[in-house]
Amino acid sequence: MASQTLWQRLPRCSLWDLLGDMYMPVLELLSLPELHVLSLVSKASRASCEPLLYSSIEWTWLEDRPPPITAFIRTILRRPELAAHVRSLSLLGDSFIPYHEDRDTIPPRIDIAALDYKDAAKVIEQTKVHFAVSWEKQLSQGAMDALTTLLLSQLHHVTHLVLGPIFTFETALLRQLFYAALFKQTDHELPTYQHLRKLYLNFSARLGRSIYSLKSTDLLPFFYLPVVQELSVVSSMPMSWGEWPMQAPTSSVLTLLHLTAIEPKHLGHLLSMTPALKKLRYDWYYRSGVNLGRPEEGSVLVNLDDISRALEHVRETLEELVITGKCSIEEFYEYDFLDFQGTLKGIVDLGCLKTLQIPLPFLTGEFNARHAIAVDDVIPRNLEVLTITDDVLLEWPWEPEWEDTVVSSAIGRWYVLEELVLSILRVSNVLETYLTLPLKHPRFGNC
Repeated sequence: MASQTLWQRLPRCSLWDLLGDMYMPVLELLSLPELHVLSLVSKASRASCEPLLYSSIEWTWLEDRPPPITAFIRTILRRPELAAHVRSLSLLGDSFIPYHEDRDTIPPRIDIAALDYKDAAKVIEQTKVHFAVSWEKQLSQGAMDALTTLLLSQLHHVTHLVLGPIFTFETALLRQLFYAALFKQTDHELPTYQHLRKLYLNFSARLGRSIYSLKSTDLLPFFYLPVVQELSVVSSMPMSWGEWPMQAPTSSVLTLLHLTAIEPKHLGHLLSMTPALKKLRYDWYYRSGVNLGRPEEGSVLVNLDDISRALEHVRETLEELVITGKCSIEEFYEYDFLDFQGTLKGIVDLGCLKTLQIPLPFLTGEFNARHAIAVDDVIPRNLEVLTITDDVLLEWPWEPEWEDTVVSSAIGRWYVLEELVLSILRVSNVLETYLTLPLKHPRFGNC
């Protein structure tokens, strides 16, 4: 009788409640399918599993299998608390859009039957943005830009965003969303993206000079993100450059930047907005048949002076610099040589630079050993690791006389002073050798 009375006095709670915070380390070890099964056990287990189930979303869009974005949007519109759990969003997929020079490219559309269109349209109207009508219209047509924009308009706590090529083919609505959210254009109901720290955008599906070509204005709003620390912009075509506002943004927290296919003459515009930049990867890229003020037959020009001037904006902060070179040449185009204008002597003023990776001709400004630049003219005083690559050599259709011995002589002429803390030389496919050069440099400094 006494034991029965004692049992009645004990608090009634589930085993889940008794575990308290002890269950979280165990839940973090479970796979997503296991978490899903566990979330169905009880209301308590569901409440504990949902933050982990929704914290990281990753989908890949295949031509025969679109991502479940409509069903997911329907769910978070009905239960907004689930959207608050999303921290990382990765929308991946290479382009499967056919590209034709002689006719317009048609972006893919997906079925929105799983989406409650009336509820979605109501949410769009509640944002109070000026482009709501266009947004609703494109949503009704199954445009991925409209769906991605709707999804991101509900994610107030996202910290990591990745958009692959097939998701960035159309971004007019997404760009307007970020403009409205960051520039406070109206009394809207949108996230401020005050937690978004890592952003990776791949625009490589945009080919040609159609209405879907990449423009500099497509990038502008992302430089206004208040706490973005890492920004990557990849493209397969040089972008068309338009005027930026007089009051350009400056990010005091952006420390890592990856830029592809930005013409050297425009690189300075972007680096001027990154006063705290520590790591920069710049992929120089040339694609034949694109009118960028270069001759379509004859020589292709690389203005090293423009790159050098651009790097002046980050000379007091940059610690790691990676420069790559890539050429995409059509068979029916004929080129004589790659013509370098100016030099990269300006990098000697990058006082904090510790790691440098760069193609050989970008560093020397020449392949001719007689005109190669002396090492002391281009190497920063605190450099610790130097990697010389041959990526431009492999991409370019060199004439037969461009043999290993010629490149070797250029390196021999360039390497004339033993004044580096540590130099790693890698010209893997041309010289087929790896050299580690432990050297001393008299000009030490602190950064």
